[in-house]
Amino acid sequence: MSGESVRVGPFDVVDLSRAQLAEALVEAWAVATRPIRVFALHVGGLNRARDAAFVALLDDAEWCYADGASVVLVARAAGARHIQRAPTTDLAHAVLDLVAARAGGEVTFAMVGGPAGLADRAARRLEAEHPARCVFTSDGFRSDWAPVLEQLKNARPDVVFVGMGMPREAEWVSAHVDSLAPGLVMTCGGWFGFLAGEESRAPAVFQRHGIEWVWRLVQSPRLLSRYARGALTTAHLFASALLASPRRRARS
Repeated sequence: MSGESVRVGPFDVVDLSRAQLAEALVEAWAVATRPIRVFALHVGGLNRARDAAFVALLDDAEWCYADGASVVLVARAAGARHIQRAPTTDLAHAVLDLVAARAGGEVTFAMVGGPAGLADRAARRLEAEHPARCVFTSDGFRSDWAPVLEQLKNARPDVVFVGMGMPREAEWVSAHVDSLAPGLVMTCGGWFGFLAGEESRAPAVFQRHGIEWVWRLVQSPRLLSRYARGALTTAHLFASALLASPRRRARS
């Protein structure tokens, strides 16, 4: 794990503000000699806290950051000093602009995931909003990834966004990391759908208070079991973090 981290249940999560995280990722990109795995942790990931293989995937990444409010809550109970929620829907935009500025003009990116055509539509949105150029896209459903990986490596994008949902996207990145060119490789869940306008993001007031999950639940009631389980998992990890926190031990 790059940078100072905090333990969130079994996961190591970087203890940085959203702005600090974006800047740190760009610094890592500037000196990258290999692919740098940047994985988002949210309530769905917390629900897999007992999945040893998944925990190992995230802990092996160069960067694991707090995408969800539940992760921030547990991290602060565990003693985090700087951590802020960094939803990929915001962080990725900041990273693209900072990389473009560091590169002196334009950032190149690639998008892998979703059904056929979704990555292309999402890419057009990013190109319209940033000094950025998409150099490769692929859907996320292939029986043979070899041709995709060869084209992706030859394209040499500064940033690769992989949107397949957790844990599949983390598994895909880790399985193929040695076949990718140097640069940032960021998991992004369902972000492509938001970019393409197929899903709407929560109003700003929901975003400010870290309750975008309420808006998502209204749009997709099928997520109820995931969030209900997540509430129980978060409560358990929060209580465990409080009991184990250095500050509590110091008062004892």
